Amino acid sequence: MEPTSLGAMRQYQIARQALSPNSKPAEMGAKEAGSATGAVAESAKEFAEVFQNVEKTTEAMASGQADAHSVVQAMANAEVALETAVTIRNRVVEAYQELLRMPV
Repeated sequence: MEPTSLGAMRQYQIARQALSPNSKPAEMGAKEAGSATGAVAESAKEFAEVFQNVEKTTEAMASGQADAHSVVQAMANAEVALETAVTIRNRVVEAYQELLRMPV
């Protein structure tokens, strides 16, 4: 295995632990915020499931139960999910920075 792939595997493990469905989102306290928190928590759960699917498919291929095509397809889905999450994060940061630039 190449050293770069080992680094990628470590980063994947860190991301997997951070997005595990067992971790609970921070409580906001307001009823209106509860629905938004629920939507964010559900999205995070679905995001984590995409990466769990990649892991399961890869393990299945290693044991001879799946083909390489299904692994590539699962990884492509994970790549799209990651790019979407990064784009959403960037938009939120841009909106926050715009709010900071507004005169009071």
